[in-house]
Amino acid sequence: MLVTTEALVLSKTNYSETSLIVRCYTQTDGIKSYIIKGGKQGRNGKKNIALFQPLHQLEITAHHKSSSGLSIPKSIKLSKPYQTIPYAMDKIAVVLFLSEVLSSALREEEANTSLFQYLTNSLSWFDMQDNLANFHILFLLSLTKHLGFYPDVRDKEQPYFDMENGCFTSRKSSHIQDDITTISVFKAFLGTNFDTVSEVLVSSKERKQLLELLMQYYQIHLQGFSRPKSLNILHEIYS
Repeated sequence: MLVTTEALVLSKTNYSETSLIVRCYTQTDGIKSYIIKGGKQGRNGKKNIALFQPLHQLEITAHHKSSSGLSIPKSIKLSKPYQTIPYAMDKIAVVLFLSEVLSSALREEEANTSLFQYLTNSLSWFDMQDNLANFHILFLLSLTKHLGFYPDVRDKEQPYFDMENGCFTSRKSSHIQDDITTISVFKAFLGTNFDTVSEVLVSSKERKQLLELLMQYYQIHLQGFSRPKSLNILHEIYS
């Protein structure tokens, strides 16, 4: 079926000497992969380097197969060109990291409109902001709402966090995060939003520890979730 859909670039890989495979999260069908024939050649090659950067927002027209497989797009264009992300090294590092997280976390080949809107709206907001250090933390935490394991905050006053059950507790056991400082910072992000996230005051060490907690939390709740290779780069930028 021929469809026109908004899409987020998750990754691109070489398919042959001349072609690329681009994996996207689409508004209409979830995860889809496209083969870009001749995508590495001549003018097209230079254009595609810019077009298929991590988490770029595209409009794709293509025949989507009912089963998983490669689709050949009829047309691709930027739908919402970023103004700052492609030109700021710290923002590039953040979207590279988030694209790795999403590539590992998103598997479904079906539409999830609320998730897609969350992703695109968050990235468009990020593109227009200057105070960046806490964005990826809140992005990951809010993403868990759409993935089904947002922390239960009913016992938020308890001192420890049960990573396996996603709730706060007074008892220590396996999968319990008991570092009081990290838990305090974690609680500060719960219930906040992107417009106020810069008001959450954390040190670079605390931010690193919280990000490690979130990566462990994702690994517990998402089978096959891989620790992003770019995580250490992000730690260095915000150290």
